[in-house]
Parts: sequence; C-alpha cells; structure tokens
Amino acid sequence: MKILICICFFLFHLINLSKSTTPNILIFLVDDLGYGDLGCYGNSTIDSPNIDSLARDGARYTQMYSAAPICTPSRAGFLTGRYPVRLGLTSNDNRFRTFNSPGQPGGLPHDETTMAEIAQKLGYRTGLVGKWHLGLGRNGEHLPTRHGFDTFFGMPVTNVQTCGNKKIYNLIGGHGEVLDRSFLSYWITLTGKVWLTFIGIAFATWYFYSRKLAFIILFAGAIGFFGGMWYTLSFTLLSRSSCLLYRNETIIEQPVHLENLTLRNTNEAIEFMKDTVTIHKKPFFLYMAYIKVHTALFTLPENVGRSRHGAYGDNIEELDWSVGQILQTLKGLDIENDTLVLFSSDNGPFLERGIEAGFCGRARTIDGKLSEPLRGAKGQTWECGIRVPGMLRWPEHIISGQIIESVSSLLDFYPTLLKLWNVSSFIDRPLDGVSLWSQLKLNNETLLSSSSLSIEKERDTLFHYCGSTVTAVRQGKYKAHYWTPKWDEGLHACPSVTICPCLSNQHSPPLLFDIEADPSEELPLDTQKYSKILSLMDVAVEEHKATLIPVPNQLEKLALPWLFPCCKTQGWTRVFRLITNSCQC
Repeated sequence: MKILICICFFLFHLINLSKSTTPNILIFLVDDLGYGDLGCYGNSTIDSPNIDSLARDGARYTQMYSAAPICTPSRAGFLTGRYPVRLGLTSNDNRFRTFNSPGQPGGLPHDETTMAEIAQKLGYRTGLVGKWHLGLGRNGEHLPTRHGFDTFFGMPVTNVQTCGNKKIYNLIGGHGEVLDRSFLSYWITLTGKVWLTFIGIAFATWYFYSRKLAFIILFAGAIGFFGGMWYTLSFTLLSRSSCLLYRNETIIEQPVHLENLTLRNTNEAIEFMKDTVTIHKKPFFLYMAYIKVHTALFTLPENVGRSRHGAYGDNIEELDWSVGQILQTLKGLDIENDTLVLFSSDNGPFLERGIEAGFCGRARTIDGKLSEPLRGAKGQTWECGIRVPGMLRWPEHIISGQIIESVSSLLDFYPTLLKLWNVSSFIDRPLDGVSLWSQLKLNNETLLSSSSLSIEKERDTLFHYCGSTVTAVRQGKYKAHYWTPKWDEGLHACPSVTICPCLSNQHSPPLLFDIEADPSEELPLDTQKYSKILSLMDVAVEEHKATLIPVPNQLEKLALPWLFPCCKTQGWTRVFRLITNSCQC
C-alpha cells in the first residue's frame, strides 16, 4: 500500500511539473578544496576563470558549511539532507571516520532516500561521475546504482597516496606524506603492541610454567603480528588494489590509472549530458564528484607546472579546465538557461599535506576587513575544516553577481530541490537542511518568484559534528566549541595521526566566538557576559539530541577479505589473488 501511494504521489507531480521546475541539475562537488583556493574567494596564485564565472553569473556564498569535516559523512549528509549521525555514517573512533576499505560491509542505508532517487522518480536520467565513498557492501549492494543513479563511472572508495603508486618505503618518510605514514605507523604500532604483549606473556609462561607453552604463545603472537600486517597491507587503503575504477557495477581498472582520470571523467560527464538530451530526451541530474584535489595529486603531463602554486595549483587549474569544458557543453546543447548548477567542496583542505595542501583563505569581518586565515583544517570543526566555497547559477532565474552572507549548509541543497520540484518532505524522518530559495534574489519574471519558494523558514541553529559528537554549534553570528582537537599551530597539523581526533580537548564552558567579527576564531568571548547565548545553545543541543534515533553503525566494521573486490576473477583464482594482494586488470 505504501509503495502504491508513493507511485501515485510521484506520478501526480510528474504530470504537473513544468520545464521551469524540472531544470537539468548539475552538481560539481570537489574533494578537499579549501575556502581560499579559488580566484572568486581571493586566491591570486591560482587561475580559476571557469569556476569564478559561476560566482559572477550566479550567487556566491561566504558562509557555506559542509555537512561534516570529512568525506564519507559529508557526502552522505549532502545527498540526503540529513545529519550523517542519523544514517549511522559517523564514528568517534579515528580508524572509522570514513570507509577505509572497499571490503567493509557497511554503506549508505537503503531506507534513506537520496536526491538522485527522487530525481529518478520525477523522470530525470541520473548519473554520477567521480567519487562515491559511501560503501560497496556485499555484491555491490551500496554502489550508486543502488541509490538512484542510472549510471556510475568513478571510484567507489577514495583516492589516497597509494593510488598514486607511492611505494611503502616512500610512505614511511618524506615531506607531505603524513596521512599514509601515520596510517601505516598506526597499524604497525597496534600490531607491534599485540606482538610485545604476546612476548611478555611468553616470557612469564617460560619462567613460571613451561617452555613448551611459552613457544606456543610466542608462535601465536608471531602469526598475529604478521597476519595483522598482511591484512593491513592487503585490505585497507594501503593496498593499491583498493584504488578501484567502476563502470556501473563492474570493475574496469584495478588499480586505477590516475594521470588522465580528470580527462576521462570530463568526457564521461559530457557524453552523459549529450546522450540524455539528444537520445533519451529527458532532463538530467548529474553529480560530478571530482576525485581532485584529494591527494594523491595527479594531472596530465601538459598541465604540470602551469600554475604559480605548485602541484596543488596545477590540480585546481586542471579542475577548472574540466568545469569549463562541461559548462561549454551546456552552451553547445543550448540548455545553459535550463540548468541549475551547484559548485562546492565536501570539506576543507588537508593541511597536513604541507606543500600539497590547499589554503583556507581569509574571510571578511563584519566591518569589511580581511581576517587572518581560517583556523584548523579537514577533519575538524574549526572554520577551515567546514567552511567551503559555494555557488549557485541558473541563468534567467537566479540574478547574477549575488553574495549570500547568511549561514548556509550543504544539507540545504536537498530541501532546495524538494521545494523546486514541489515534493513534500518525508514525515517519518526529519530533514536537517533548509531551502536556500528565500536567500536568493530571483528574476521577477520567473515562475519561482511568485511561488511559495520565497516563503521559507530560517535556520535557527547549525550543529557541527566531528565524528558522532556535536563539537561546535552555530547560532546567528555566534559559534561555540564544546570540543577541539590537539592542533600544532606551528606545524599547522596534527602530528602522527591520520586525521585530527575529534575529542581531544573538552571545553566547559565552551569556547565562544563572534564569527562575523572574528572568522579566524582567535578572540574567544567572555562566556560570563554571554551566558544567555550559551544557555540557548545548550538547550538547542539537547533538543536536537532528543530527535536522534539509534541506528546501526555502518562505518565501525572491519574489512572482510571475502568482500574485497577483485576484478575478473572467481573461485580459487580469486582466493589466490586476494591472498597475494595481486588483484589487477
């Protein structure tokens, strides 16, 4: 009965939707792009004219926030409009803050509805090109094609340094290799502690009981140590076999060839748009989730050295070229005015990368002055980790050249589309985003300006999660930090860890900042003078927590070797390749 009602509901909307409410949807989501990495956000060493044109011809957001400060939960929140903690896609365990292997059984829950699923039911042809990072599961049960995407070309997990063919001995040292070095060091330390524990037990057994039992314990410890190392180097992101490229539900490259991947992704996106418009004759929903600028950095040989910002700048300028090619295709197909474009980043830059890292940039204070660079980085709820570029463009509908200074979130794009499509929110599950239409200046002649899109609720509070914990809260111009990571201001990094742990320093009372006057979060306010504001925030946190329903955790599951993808193999051949870490095609 429920399914029948849903079908009737969507058929009703399909009949009543006009071209003005079913524009093509084009989403550019970049990986780890910093707030200050683009020309339209003040960068003077990297050329990004095509991306900057989106700000010139549409609306640019100065306070756009990601749904989380790290990949998996941020992307989950973006696609569902809900805090990732509601989906079981968060963790306070630093090992499991994102999916760290294609062999993990978890993924985006199927009882959640992505924006792609709604678009698909409304008659759109839906496609994802680039990065997924929301799980594979058993037999690909969590791939994009199982969550509303008609086509998928890209990486189901993520790009890391091992995908760039960095050898293990290079990962153990060298500037700009903190992630992989520390990830490997973590597992070496963990298995080493287990091994030392076994040695200690063996010596005690030798001394107090019997030599035979001591040798058995020592042998078991050796198996555990070397087995743990084998598992780590074979079934986590330290294995190049984790660097997969899929077409729909089939592996086409293992490991992926990075050098020309942006070119291939761009061509896939262009072909998808052309086929949808000319052959399928439908509107399209294209989620262009760039593999860039997450390390390992990669560019075509002709793009090496093109920027004034080193390899990182080269990557952004190649990214900008790709955006330009796709925007030019819209013009060539004469659908530029019929396409709503969103550009943003999943979270802030990973500053531990040193010379390979992005830039958090400076925000303008309430009196118009530029602040110091935003504080923190990816993985943290300081501003640099969660404030991201944000642009919306829809010619003839959204008035060009707007600057939106109100607090906004990537959670908001989902309800923005629902409102555009005149689709009601779901009664059984709250959406945490609010529609962006009320913030935008719309063309007086557009259908949108006379509709209910301009009548929207305002956001009262934005909760910033790090892992499964609300570590910061934003209300109006004020932001309170309940937890902050240990962060070396001199190194601009969290040394010796993969990503800064969320819950290092608890603050009671919280650190309070006026973000409009102090976006760099350098001048904590006197909490005694602002006790009423903190009380309102405390109440909001408790009320928010009361809406959370416990769900199974999807991230805190170790990779299972038998679930690890291995292309074009089956039976004993597959077993042999998994054991020898030699899956390739």
